[in-house]
Amino acid sequence: MKKKNVLSLALVLVFVVGTVLGTAAGYSEKITAWFYDIHINLDGKPLGFYSRPFIYNGQVYVSINDIANNMGFGIQWDDKNKTMNLSSNDNNRFSINTLQHELDQKNIEIANLKFQLSQKKVELDILRDNRTTSSSTRKSLNDLEKKLEDDYDYHRNNGRTLNFDNYDVSQLSNDKIRVCMYGDFDRTSRHWKDRDKSDFEDFIEKICERIDREYNDDIEVIVYDEDNDKTAEYTYDVSRDRLSEEYVYGSSSSDDLDDLEDDLERHFDDHTNNGKTMRFDRYDLTEYSDEIRVKIYSDFDRKDSIWKNRDKSDFRDFIEDICGRIDKDYNKDIKVYVYDKDDDDLAKYTYDDGDNEIKNTYDWEY
Repeated sequence: MKKKNVLSLALVLVFVVGTVLGTAAGYSEKITAWFYDIHINLDGKPLGFYSRPFIYNGQVYVSINDIANNMGFGIQWDDKNKTMNLSSNDNNRFSINTLQHELDQKNIEIANLKFQLSQKKVELDILRDNRTTSSSTRKSLNDLEKKLEDDYDYHRNNGRTLNFDNYDVSQLSNDKIRVCMYGDFDRTSRHWKDRDKSDFEDFIEKICERIDREYNDDIEVIVYDEDNDKTAEYTYDVSRDRLSEEYVYGSSSSDDLDDLEDDLERHFDDHTNNGKTMRFDRYDLTEYSDEIRVKIYSDFDRKDSIWKNRDKSDFRDFIEDICGRIDKDYNKDIKVYVYDKDDDDLAKYTYDDGDNEIKNTYDWEY
C-alpha cells in the first residue's frame, strides 16, 4: 500500500502501545503522519482497529480505545481531570474481547466498503467526463472517415485499381491515430502482388498528411483485404514527416509458405487409391536452409483398411505430384512426413531436387 501524507489540523489524542502521552493544558499542532497497512497481533492473533494505526516520529501510534476494547477493559473518560480510566474484569475479559474483535472487524469491512464506494464514484465521474470528450472526438473522427472514403476510395497502381470502400479511424490511448482501411481485393491476387511499392507508399503518405492537418499525432495505418486479412502496416512519424513500412504481406518467405499451404490444401485434399478416398485436411510447411519439410495430416487411422490395402506405387505418385508443386516455387530438396488422424507416423519420403526423384524411406505396417 502506498503511504499517505496526512496533516492533522486538530488536537491528536493518540497513544503508543503501553505508553500514554498527555499534557496539562490542551493545545493543537500540525504533524506529519504515515499511514501503512499496519497489523498488530496479540498472542499471535490479529487485533481489530476502528481507527487506523499510523507512524509518527518513528513510533507506531494506535487508539487507546481500540487497545482497551481488544484487551477487554472498561473505559471511562473523566473530562474534568482529563483522565481516562481503564478497568479490568478477569471473568468476562476474553468473551468481551472476542465480541469486540468481531465488531471491530465488521467496522473495518464497513470502512473498506465506504472507501470502495467513494472510489467507484470517482471512476464514474471520470467516465462521464470521458464520454463527453469522446463523444466530441468520435464525431470528429467520423467526419474524417467520411472524407477519406470520399477522397481516397481508390488507388490506380501499375495498371490496376485498388479500391478502398471503408475507413475506420480511432484515437489510441497513447495519442496515436490508427487508420484501418479495407480493400476489395485479395492479398494473394495480382492486384496486390504486382503493385508498385513506392507508388502505393506515396498513396498512404498522402492519407497520413491529410490526417495530420487535423491531428498532430503519430499515425498507424493498417491495410486489410476483402477477407479482412492483414495486408500491410505502416507508421507515420509526424515530427520527422516520415512513413515507415512495418509489415507487408508477400514480402517474406513465411507468407509465401502460407500461400503454398493453402494451395496444397485446395488441390491435394484427397487421393483416390484402390477404390477408396484418402482425405488430407492440413499441410504444414517449414523452410530450412537446404530443404523444405512438409507435414501432411490425414483424417483416417493408420490401422484402417484404407491404409493397409492401398496401392503403394499409386500413393507415392500422389506424394511426388505434391513435391512437384512445391518444386515450382522452391529449388530445394523436400522431405515429406505423412501422419494419421492421431498424429502417428504413416510414411516418410524424400525428394531430390537435383534428380527430381522421390524415395519412400518409411511405411507403417501392421
